[in-house]
Amino acid sequence: MSGTGREPVFAEKSEQEKVLISLDTEDDKLFLLHFIIGNYFGPHLHDDDGNKRKQSAFQIQASSNLPTKEELSASLMKRAELERVYYYVLRNADPSLVFNRKVLSRYFNEKRKASNVDFPLFRDLYPFKLHPESRIRNQYKLIKSIVFINDPDTSCMREDCVDRFKLLTGLQSFTLSLNIDVTEVDDEPLETLGTCLEGGPGNHDESEPTLEANGVIIADAQAAQMMGLMDIGECADAYLFRVSLPGVKRDERHFSCEVEDNGRVLVRGVTTTGEKQVHRYSQVFKMKTHNLCPPGQFSVSFHLPGPVHPQEFTGSFGTDGIFEGTVMKKLQKQTV
Repeated sequence: MSGTGREPVFAEKSEQEKVLISLDTEDDKLFLLHFIIGNYFGPHLHDDDGNKRKQSAFQIQASSNLPTKEELSASLMKRAELERVYYYVLRNADPSLVFNRKVLSRYFNEKRKASNVDFPLFRDLYPFKLHPESRIRNQYKLIKSIVFINDPDTSCMREDCVDRFKLLTGLQSFTLSLNIDVTEVDDEPLETLGTCLEGGPGNHDESEPTLEANGVIIADAQAAQMMGLMDIGECADAYLFRVSLPGVKRDERHFSCEVEDNGRVLVRGVTTTGEKQVHRYSQVFKMKTHNLCPPGQFSVSFHLPGPVHPQEFTGSFGTDGIFEGTVMKKLQKQTV
């Protein structure tokens, strides 16, 4: 991450003594990243009556009324969701203004120190003590007590910052039509909920997906076409994969995706399709065909083309039944 600037974020008072937030960085990419994360997200405060308007991180900074742990909800948000909003906002921007996932990871992970004092960081807006990061097994990175704001109030921002954002993105409206997954924390740890089957390669080619349902490897062509259909892509430093999972529960207590160092990917979950009978209100339908994956626990396993860094894996399960994941490659060090 590179850029120049004196202080990445500061508040100043206008003639009406209203505190305004300014992003004093000359690097347009850093400016856009911090503007998006600070305006489209904010601390997830308790809202007992349901009438409070969500406040962005920048609004709270401008008010100088930082929340306490007791005022924050216990919700969890996947870090991949923040990245998704970032890329969505910049979908029509010049590609040279968009960071790749490797640099985004640095923005989220780095701590404030002397060498990066001029650069805005995620933890400037969301202190670790209030918004700790955790994992479910080896799956998603989850951040506590953060909420998505699809129509942010930017009146706390200095006017030239707002104009700069609009010029760089081409957006005139700040409203987004996106749904973001937020998980409420249960008393029982998510790691201990549910029991999933361990899929094995058996006699199958490990380059192809192996589908296992209720302990039986599915070889039927029609079922395989519907469940576990997969695409893999790559760039210079990462792999991307998409897996078709129709009828699979998206609840993280029943669904998991684990990535190993050698590039093996194991997706496990529960399907709700393939029943012999389907109950809809007072009607009972006896199914005449059974082409979908049978109900119950399943696993899909396959191998990426090369070794990876499992700790740099992010995934997102869309409502369209497609699970998408990206993971950084484990690149060999070049020797001179």
